[in-house]
Amino acid sequence: MVDASEIQARINAVLDARRARQAQAEESYTAWEALRQAFADLVVLAEEARRDAAAHELSPGLNTALRAFLDEGDARSVLAELTEAAGQLQAVRGRTSRTTLNIGVVGQTQMGKSTLLRAISGLDRLPVDVLPTSRDSLPTTATRSRISNSDTARAEVVLRDFAEFRDVYLRPRHDALGLSLPYTITEFARYRYPAWEDYRSDPRSAGRDLTAAPEHLRRLHEARASLRSYEPHLVRDQVREIPLDQVAAHVSYPPASGPVDAPRPYLAVRDVRIYCPFPNNPVRDLTLIDLPGTQERGIDVAQQFMQDLRNEVDLLLQIKRPRQTTVHFSESDTEIQRLARAASAGAAIGDFMIILLNHDAEHTDLTRSQFDTATQQARGAVGMHGIQVLTADVVQEHEVRERVLVPVLSHLAARLATMDQAAFGAAREGTEAAGRRAVEAVAGLAEALRRENVALPTEDALVSELVTRLRRGLSDALGDIADDYLRRVQEGRRTDELDAAVEKAVEEVRAWMAAGFGHSAPGEWLSEVRSDAKMLRLDTVEQEFIRSRHYVSDTFKKVVDASMDQAIVELQQQVTEALWSHLPEETLPERRSLTVLAESLRGDGHVALATTVADLADLSTGYGVRSLFLRIVQPIVMDIDVRGKIPGGHAREGSSYDPPREDARRTDPDDDVPTWARKKGTGSDSRPAPEEDFVDHRTEGLTVEAALKVVSTRQRAEETAQWVSETLTDMVEQALGRLREELETESATAVRALYACADQFFDGVLRGQRTKQELRDLCRAALDRTPPGDGPARLAALLRALAAGGTAVRDSYDAYERASIG
Repeated sequence: MVDASEIQARINAVLDARRARQAQAEESYTAWEALRQAFADLVVLAEEARRDAAAHELSPGLNTALRAFLDEGDARSVLAELTEAAGQLQAVRGRTSRTTLNIGVVGQTQMGKSTLLRAISGLDRLPVDVLPTSRDSLPTTATRSRISNSDTARAEVVLRDFAEFRDVYLRPRHDALGLSLPYTITEFARYRYPAWEDYRSDPRSAGRDLTAAPEHLRRLHEARASLRSYEPHLVRDQVREIPLDQVAAHVSYPPASGPVDAPRPYLAVRDVRIYCPFPNNPVRDLTLIDLPGTQERGIDVAQQFMQDLRNEVDLLLQIKRPRQTTVHFSESDTEIQRLARAASAGAAIGDFMIILLNHDAEHTDLTRSQFDTATQQARGAVGMHGIQVLTADVVQEHEVRERVLVPVLSHLAARLATMDQAAFGAAREGTEAAGRRAVEAVAGLAEALRRENVALPTEDALVSELVTRLRRGLSDALGDIADDYLRRVQEGRRTDELDAAVEKAVEEVRAWMAAGFGHSAPGEWLSEVRSDAKMLRLDTVEQEFIRSRHYVSDTFKKVVDASMDQAIVELQQQVTEALWSHLPEETLPERRSLTVLAESLRGDGHVALATTVADLADLSTGYGVRSLFLRIVQPIVMDIDVRGKIPGGHAREGSSYDPPREDARRTDPDDDVPTWARKKGTGSDSRPAPEEDFVDHRTEGLTVEAALKVVSTRQRAEETAQWVSETLTDMVEQALGRLREELETESATAVRALYACADQFFDGVLRGQRTKQELRDLCRAALDRTPPGDGPARLAALLRALAAGGTAVRDSYDAYERASIG
C-alpha cells in the first residue's frame, strides 16, 4: 500500500500541474464562449431575417438560403452542441482553478453518509453537532455543503438572491405544474398556491406528471409560508460566518412533523462551507462535498446534480447500506451511476467513481455472510465498468481510515493525473467536433446565398438608394409646408396669430376707456380730472393725453411682436418635425432644436446644410429688428388727428395749427410753464396772453404741444374734463381704426414672408448641389448604424448582418483553436 507521504507528493504534483494550465483553460473557455455567442446571435439573426424577408417579399433566394441553414442545416442543434461543449470546458476550467482535492459523497437517507463525513473530517470530535444524521430530527440534506481540512473549526454560508432562488428552486416546480412564475419576492409572498385536491381538477394539471405534483405543491406551500425565515438572507454572493451549531439548520430540511411555516434558512443558501482539522489525513488539501441525493430535491435534479459532479468533484464516492429489502442496486443507484458517467469529463467511470458498502453492525439486518454475498453481487454488477466496491463499518473510525480514506486517496494518487488528461482530451475532442460543425454551417449559409444569387449591393448603390429615399421624404414634408403657406397667400389669408393679437388689444383698450380710462368708473375719472384741472388746468390735460398714449402703446406692444414670433415658431416647429422624421437618426442631436442641429451639422463639416438651418432658426431674431411695434404701432399712436371744439369757443375758419416735429426741442425756459400762469415781463414773451374767443381745434398729430394749443384757458374745469373725455375717446378710436387697418395689411404681408422663408428653406436643403452632396455624406456615415426601411436597402442590411455574423463565428473559432487546451 502506498504510504501517506507518497500519496501527498503525488496529489501535490497533480494540483501543481493543474495550476500551471489554469490561464490556458480560462483563455480557452472565454474564446469558446465568444464562439458560442456569435453562433447564437447568427441563428437569431437568421430567424429574424427569414421572417423579415417573407413579410417584405425581399428575395425568394434569401428565404431558400436561410431555410437551408436553419432547417436542413439544423442550426439549433449545432448551437446545442456548442453549449454542451461549453459545459466540458467549464469542467476543465473548474479542475484547473481548484486548490484542493475534492471528493463528492452521495447516498440516500439512512445509508450512513453523514456518519462517514463526520468520521473522515473529525466533525464528530467537535463539542457541537454540526452535520445531522439519519438518527437526528433533521434527516435530509437540503443543500450542498463543503467540509475542508483546516487548522481551525469554523463555518460560513454563501447566500443567493431571490432571482437565483426563483430560477433554481421555484421555476422547475412551477414549470412542472404549469403555474405562472412569480418574478418578484412580493409576487411570491402573495402567490396563492392551490391545494392538491383543487389542482387535480384544474385544467393546468392536464398532461402533467401527477405523481410528482403533490411533492411540488408541498414544497411550494412550505417555501411561501416560511418566507419570513429566510427572506432577510436572500443576498447574492454574500458570505456570512455562522456558529457551528447552526450548520444543520442551514443544510437540512426541518422535521416532517414540523408546521408548514417552520424556519427554512437553507432556501437562501447556495453553499455551506465547514472548516475543521481532519484527523489522520494523508492529504493536507482535501475537501469533502456533501451532495444532496437525487431523490431529495423533487425537481429536475439530474442537471443540477451533474453540474455539481462535473465542476466540483474529482471523485464520487457513493455510500450504500445493504439491507434485506435493498441488497441489490435500486433504480436511484443506477441513475447516480449514469449521471456520474456523463459527468466524468472523459475519465473512465472506474477512475471517477467508487462505491462504499456500509456494514453498520449495530443497525444492519444482514448477517456477515449475507453482507459478503451482497458485496459480491455489487462487485459483479459494477465490476465490468471498472468501478471499485469498498466495504467498511463507517461507525468505526479506524475502518473509515484504513478501508475507505486510504484506498480512495491511493486511487486518486495513482489515477488523478490520468483523469485530468482524459478531461482535457475529451474537452478538446468535443469542442473540435462542435466547432467544425458550426464553421461548416456558416460556410453552407454563404454558399447557399451565392447559389441563390443573393448578392450584397455595393456601398455606393446602397448610399444612392438611401439618399433617394431621404430626398423624397424631405421633398414631400417640406414641400407640403411651403404649399400650405402658398395656399394662404392665394386665399388672401392673414396670420391668425397677429389678427387675434390685434383684436385682443382693441378690446382691451376699449374696455379701459369704458371703465373711465383705467379707473373703476367713468364718474370717478371725471371727478379726478375736474378737481385736478381746478389747480393746474393745462398740466392735467397734458398728463391725461400722455397717459392715454402710453396705455395704447403698451397694450399693442405686449401682443403685436409676440404674435409674429408665435407665427414664426409655428413654421420652425413644422420644419423641425420634418427634419427629425426623415434625416438619419444617428445624425440628429438628442434635443429637438434647429439651433442645436445647425451646430451639430457644422461640427460634422456639413456647412451648407448648417447655414440653411441656422437661417431659419434665427428668423424671429431677424424679424425683430424690423419690429411691428416700432414700424407701425408707434407712429400711429404718436400721430393721431384731433378734431373738436372746446366748450365755450367758436370755430374760426381757415385757421390751422402746425404742431412741432417730434424731434423738436424747446429753447424757451418758460415753455414748461402754462401761458396763463406766466408772470408779466418774464420769459421770451412778456406780453399778457391774448384773450382768444375763437380757437381752431383742427390739429395734426397727437402730441402734448398740439393738445395744449387747442385748450382755452378761459374754460371752466367741468368743460375741460368733458372735453378731455370726448377728445380722448375720439382720438383713441381713430387710432384703433388705423392700427387695425395697417396691421391687417402687415398680417397679409407676414404670410407672404413666411411662405418665402419656407420656400427658401426647401431650396436650401434640396435644390443645391452642395447640400445634395452633404445629404449623401450623412447617409454614408449612418449606413452601418441606421436600419433601412424596406426594399433593396433592407435586403442589403440583412445580408450585411448575416455576413458579419458568419465572419464573427469563423474568427471566434480561429481564436479558440489558438487558445484551446488539450
